[in-house]
Amino acid sequence: MLPLFLFIVCTTFAFSFSVADSMPFPWTRELQQSSPAMEGTDVFITQNLLKRDSSVSASLVADSIYGSETVNAVKSFQAAHKLQVTGNFDAASASALIVCCSDDDVKDTGFTARSMGYKYKISIPVASNRSVETIGTLFDADNNILVKFHARAHGHRDDGVNYPWPDFGSNPPDDGLNEFTSSGNTVTGLIEIDLNSPESNAQLYGPWPVNRFVKGISGNAEWILPNIRDGILLHTGNWTTAEHGVFDPLTMDMPNSSGCVHSHPSEVEAIYKALINIGVEIHENPFSGKNYPFKPQGIAVVYSSPSVVPE
Repeated sequence: MLPLFLFIVCTTFAFSFSVADSMPFPWTRELQQSSPAMEGTDVFITQNLLKRDSSVSASLVADSIYGSETVNAVKSFQAAHKLQVTGNFDAASASALIVCCSDDDVKDTGFTARSMGYKYKISIPVASNRSVETIGTLFDADNNILVKFHARAHGHRDDGVNYPWPDFGSNPPDDGLNEFTSSGNTVTGLIEIDLNSPESNAQLYGPWPVNRFVKGISGNAEWILPNIRDGILLHTGNWTTAEHGVFDPLTMDMPNSSGCVHSHPSEVEAIYKALINIGVEIHENPFSGKNYPFKPQGIAVVYSSPSVVPE
C-alpha cells in the first residue's frame, strides 16, 4: 500500500511543500488504474468529492482504492467537464474537482445545541478567501448568545513560500491551502467539540482552556475529522514579536494558523468562562480527537458564507 497522507494539522511551525507534476493540494501524485490498485487518503478524498458532481453516481464507494468503479467515475467527470477522458486523475481533473465540489453546502440553520443533545453551540462563518476574519458566536443550549468573537480560519498560505511563525501576512488574494490539506484552512461542516484544559505551550496557544474540534458529523468534516486531519482547536496565542511588536486586536489581523481557528486573547478567555458558567466541564486535554475519551459537550458549525465582509 502506498503511504497515506495523514497529518496532525494544528502545528505551529512553518514548513515548505513540494508538489509532483503541478497537482494541486492535497494531491501529490496523479492517480491511475494499476495492478495492484493505487490506494491512499488522496484516493479517499477524490472519491468523496467526485460523489458531489452530478455526472457521478452518489453510490460511488469511498474505499480509498483507485479501482475500476472510481476510474469510470473519473471518466464521467472528465467528460462532463470537457476534459480529456482518460480515467487518469491528473492535474486538470484535480483542479476542476476542487473548483466544482469543495463546498459541502453546510449552513447554520438556527438549530439549538439542546436539540442535538449538547450543552453549547459555536457558529463560525468563513469566507472563500480565508484572509477575511469573521465573527463567530457562542450560544448556550437554547441559542442564547453568550460571546461574539473574531475568528480567523486561514491555514498555511498557498503561495509556496515558507513564512516564519507567527505568519501575520494575508497577501491577498491568498485564499490559503484548502481544507483537505495538512495545515490548510479550517474544515467546514457540523462538528462535535469539547472544552479541553490548556495546551502545554501558552506562547503558541494561549493560557486558557481550548475548544477541540473532535469529530465531524456532516459536511467535509464528516469524512475528514479526525482521521485525515486532527488537532483543530479554537485558541489564541501570545502574538507579540520583535518584528511586529505587541499584538493590537484593534488594528492588526491575527496570524494565520495551521488549520485551527484563531481568536483574540480576551475572547478565548471569555469563551471558556462563559462555558464554565453554564455547567460545561473542562476535560483533561488528550491532545487529539482520535480515540477521544470523553463525550463531547458542544456542537460547532463552520460554514461558507458569501455574505461575510471584513471586520
